[in-house]
Amino acid sequence: MLAPLIEEKERLLLTMEVRTSPERLRELLTEDFFEIGSSGRVLYKEDDTNTMDLGEIDITLSDFNLEVIRDDVVLATYRTENHATEKTALRSSIWVRIDGVWKMRFHQGTPAQ
Repeated sequence: MLAPLIEEKERLLLTMEVRTSPERLRELLTEDFFEIGSSGRVLYKEDDTNTMDLGEIDITLSDFNLEVIRDDVVLATYRTENHATEKTALRSSIWVRIDGVWKMRFHQGTPAQ
């Protein structure tokens, strides 16, 4: 029941509609969100999401799995394929429930061999 919801939110974060919308990013990311990208780039969500540059991507998600850490914390893991670069990455995200709403707190991408 929870896994489909978190997977849907992960997929939304791959869309240009969300990646280019400060309002949508605020809905999905915690105020203290940070990411370590598969490129090694570190991204922090500061007070103003207008400063975030998530960039344009053409990625598909597969092999989604969700592990419950606590009632209000889950770990999502999955694989992505970047169609522009033909590179695959293993990804993990920590999601937390804040006031009944699930938001991403941390994300990491690791290049797959």
